[in-house]
Amino acid sequence: MKQLKFRYEEGESVIEEFKKDIAASGIKSGTITAVVGALKDFTIVTIRQNSETIPPEHFEKKFDNNVELTGNGVIRDGKPHIHMTGGLEGGAALSGHLIEGTVTYFVEIMVLIG
Repeated sequence: MKQLKFRYEEGESVIEEFKKDIAASGIKSGTITAVVGALKDFTIVTIRQNSETIPPEHFEKKFDNNVELTGNGVIRDGKPHIHMTGGLEGGAALSGHLIEGTVTYFVEIMVLIG
């Protein structure tokens, strides 16, 4: 097994840049063991609570909030799938599947491959 670290700086689009790095590294599958940092805006997808279908219907929403970021996920067929929790002021949190986000300070993503 090999562990790789990807780091993104303020103003970068984390998922867009991570996809580029995955492609450049030739990674087709892996486990995203940790995602840490902060975002200043982001889009997540969550499951609709009243969905009666399998798979359930999803709800996508963009937030213009500063959040402390933590998460994990997988890379499958060369594409990242990250689930995140974003800590808000006062201890509240948002969570869901991260579609995109703009880095504030930094974001580091640890990937285990092989």
